[in-house]
Amino acid sequence: MLETDSVLLVRQPIATVSKERVDQLKQQAFLAPLKRARLCLHHSHEKAVQEMVIAFHKDSYIRPHRHPNKTESFHMIEGKVLIAFFGETGEVFQTLLLEADVRKNFLYRLSSPYWHSVLCLTEFSVFHEVAEGPFAGSEYPLWEPQNTGESIAQFRHKILEIVQ
Repeated sequence: MLETDSVLLVRQPIATVSKERVDQLKQQAFLAPLKRARLCLHHSHEKAVQEMVIAFHKDSYIRPHRHPNKTESFHMIEGKVLIAFFGETGEVFQTLLLEADVRKNFLYRLSSPYWHSVLCLTEFSVFHEVAEGPFAGSEYPLWEPQNTGESIAQFRHKILEIVQ
């Protein structure tokens, strides 16, 4: 396994994820500047399927973004997240609460290029993400908040007000 910042890459042909690995990801997320860590189960960013286990700390900020011509799905392992979907001018048109509880929404799939952001609602949230490859990055909207603590906090508060 190679380690770069808060990204772990699995090189073995058989990959497993245990509680210990999840705990390691959560610790790395806590220590990382962006408050998130990722275990890549795919061997290259060029692969047709990008499969990851991602841990977010509650202080992580996921910029609103979209993936043109890509599909992604999340399956919750631990915690709770709110996914907000935005229109072209930044208005929230839908939110989705995902929890690591099979009695509730625990999996989602997005197959349209909607602007979206993920907010961690628990101390840590961990999910298994599958996305189409090869990795080509994301697009970011012009209306996203400035990358300052205050504007991000206001943006997050605005989204959370909608669901309360």
